[in-house]
Amino acid sequence: MIKQISLALIFTLASAAAAADSQRADYQNQPSKEETTGALSGAILGGLAGGPPGLIVGAAFGALFGEGWRAKSEVSELQANLYESQLRLAALQEESQAMQARHQLAEQRLEELSLNRARIYPANIQLPIAPCCDNTILSLNFRSGSSAIETHYEEQLASLIKVAKQMPTASVEITGYADRNGNPELNLRLSRERSNSVKQFFNSRGIQNSSIKTIAHGETKPLHATQNFESDFFDRRVIIRLRDNSASMLTQNPDGE
Repeated sequence: MIKQISLALIFTLASAAAAADSQRADYQNQPSKEETTGALSGAILGGLAGGPPGLIVGAAFGALFGEGWRAKSEVSELQANLYESQLRLAALQEESQAMQARHQLAEQRLEELSLNRARIYPANIQLPIAPCCDNTILSLNFRSGSSAIETHYEEQLASLIKVAKQMPTASVEITGYADRNGNPELNLRLSRERSNSVKQFFNSRGIQNSSIKTIAHGETKPLHATQNFESDFFDRRVIIRLRDNSASMLTQNPDGE
């Protein structure tokens, strides 16, 4: 009996190695951990139950089970990536529609202003602010651990820069955030890097540093109290706020008070 079991185990190991070599030849790579474990487990159980014929069948079924487990893990990962892409696309579409509406309103308002005659206002009277331009906000989302601006945001950023250039007293406030994964200090640094990436984009399009203010909050201001996969996506963001400083300049007294 012991001799038969030992013989079965020898055949088991030999068959498992042969199965692994066969798969390596078919796919030109090494078998996965799940396939190898499944083949060995199936072969041992098959060998003990049915002798040499049983170990061959057991090894085959074990390898198939291991391959199925690996495929299931890959499908789960692909589904998670697809879900994140869908969230990014939905946020982009919503932001794009809002930005187009603001841009059209800005162009209409600027055209109206160009047709009107110049007016002189007393220093203590507040100049009406164009509602289309002051406090315009644009939100960008980032990949996990990245400060690179996604290419699909560049058109919206260019439109915002175009509006800013037509406002002599415009200022840009860029605020960076991070999700709550990882080290808080590293997340603070990452949020600062994201703000600087947007600032460099504005610099490259002609907006000077004197008109830009950058802020970094790290992970301290999440949008939702509960952390999950979806909330993390929206927390990895930069908020760009375009302001018109002419109102605060005109409401000051001559002595600056």
